[in-house]
Amino acid sequence: MESEAMEYRYLGNSGLKISVLGFGNMTSGWSEGTEQWSFDCVDKCIRGGVNFFDTAEFYGMGVAETILGNNIKQGGWDRDDLVITTKFIPTKAVGIQGLSRKRLRQAINHSLKRLQLDYVDVLYLHRFDCEVPLEESIRIVNELIDDDKAFYWGTSEFNAQQLAECHAICEKHGWIHPIAEQVQYHMFERAEVERDYVPIYKEYGMGTTVWGPLAGGLLSGKYNDGNIQPGRFESGPFSQVYRQRFETYVGSRKEAAVKTLQGLKSLADELGCSQAQLALAWVIKNPDVTTAILGASSPAQLDGSLAAVEVMKKLTPEVLARIEDLLGNRPAPSMNWRNFTPNPPRR
Repeated sequence: MESEAMEYRYLGNSGLKISVLGFGNMTSGWSEGTEQWSFDCVDKCIRGGVNFFDTAEFYGMGVAETILGNNIKQGGWDRDDLVITTKFIPTKAVGIQGLSRKRLRQAINHSLKRLQLDYVDVLYLHRFDCEVPLEESIRIVNELIDDDKAFYWGTSEFNAQQLAECHAICEKHGWIHPIAEQVQYHMFERAEVERDYVPIYKEYGMGTTVWGPLAGGLLSGKYNDGNIQPGRFESGPFSQVYRQRFETYVGSRKEAAVKTLQGLKSLADELGCSQAQLALAWVIKNPDVTTAILGASSPAQLDGSLAAVEVMKKLTPEVLARIEDLLGNRPAPSMNWRNFTPNPPRR
């Protein structure tokens, strides 16, 4: 079901090939009437060559999984052509046992029932659980893979040290390693993907399925004056998170942020694309990004997002250098102490 208009990459060092743009249904299920909207989004994505669909038990407290399962059944698409992923989180909102053996066994059964599937392609540990031994969580994940309830596993928002610990445990026991980390990545949030995870890429070949490529809409062009639109961030399950994100990336540095955003808009105009397309193209231009997970406020919005694959081809080294000048936030690389020369002592 691959499309010539889409690019596909292998997820980490696995043989699982996924579209460079994916769809996430995080906003599904929190309010009434989202099922048809979700179906229209999934349908448009599949028509555009997207094969990667991400959900989680936490989204809509299970309702998002149900909606995605209904969407797949309604569409009648070939399950083998789709890559479906879900995530299990250590929060009392969905289970008091964290990422324990007991809870993960229960969680996968509930998720598969809601999704109306026999298996998910990738199972994620959706945040690190500091109260359950990591070895216990990884052991049961491997058992679930042996039971064909998942084919691969990954992590979400684990730091580099925690990822290294995951791989060390797998090495010790001969278990299946995680193939992907799901992490926030966009023009304003770069350090983990571009610096902290570099040793993990090199040592273990992990892929990344990044979320928030438009920084919750901040890079869409709607905030280029540095102000929040009336009514924005005042309701909804993630309104407080979005407001905090605005304050972090724009509100607390308004003058500099406006200059950057308006500069990106001007560059996008030169390239003949939207500012949102430029921001998405920049994310997937990074070879360490396997896929960028899209959200949408309407199915029509996905038309522009999917076109970012073509915009990516316009990001020449010269254009990328201009973007770097506008952003001014490239993470400093880790210190190479072999090249360190101390200052000579003063006499």
